Amino acid sequence: MFADILEDAGRELSWRGASVLVGLVLGGLIAWLFSRWRRMRERRSIERGDARDTVVIEHHIVEAVEETDPDTGRPHKRPATMRIRALGQSELCRVVPNGHLAAELLHRAFCVTPTETLISMEGAEGSFLLETLTGFVCDRTANAPFAHDLYVMAPCCEPAELAHHQPIVIILISVADLMLFESWPLCRGVEVEHGSDGARVLTLLEMARRFKAEQGAIAQMRKAGHRTKWVETMYVLDLSLDKRTASLPTKEVPWGRFEEVLKQMNLE
Repeated sequence: MFADILEDAGRELSWRGASVLVGLVLGGLIAWLFSRWRRMRERRSIERGDARDTVVIEHHIVEAVEETDPDTGRPHKRPATMRIRALGQSELCRVVPNGHLAAELLHRAFCVTPTETLISMEGAEGSFLLETLTGFVCDRTANAPFAHDLYVMAPCCEPAELAHHQPIVIILISVADLMLFESWPLCRGVEVEHGSDGARVLTLLEMARRFKAEQGAIAQMRKAGHRTKWVETMYVLDLSLDKRTASLPTKEVPWGRFEEVLKQMNLE
């Protein structure tokens, strides 16, 4: 009887051991297949230029020149050169720790179009996203020993029709420099370091128009005593950023590359 018990126990242990072994093999195979699938997705994203899982801070440094309007004879400024300097980057999940907000930002980044490259920051979720992005920007740029200025912060993502590399970009540009991009004829001749930066000129053109309209609406609401909760889709930040640059060569934007988008925006 004791021998029968030992025999039954041995069979039970053998069956359980075999089950555990099969489970380990299947689990390892599933993990390997999932890893391969994820690597294939990441590779395809690279081939498409899709880098929306990355958030990049970019500082825009603009040099202006003063000219005289031939029609009115009045002096005006126009942007002569625009240089873009990266201030840091991080994974989306690290920039926006809240999983729901991170997924929402990614979804909104995929909703951009060649003519509307600014990522929507409307509504309560947009307001929370702006607060989170502000913390990320200030963490990377705070306590710098440079002159303070007011900077407009807005996230954008230029899609494949405009750019070969498509991360989520946090634009930082001084309020005064942004106002130089209100007029297409004035900013059309701006020179850049890379021909692909022409996409950013178009983004700043849209951004300047929206910022002016938004600030006007906010001023009217405050004057009337109304709340401006969730109205802001761009933040104005007090930052001290380094505006010094090396004298790297610049060139005119090859606008022929963006011909279709210019037609869609009714610019040419």
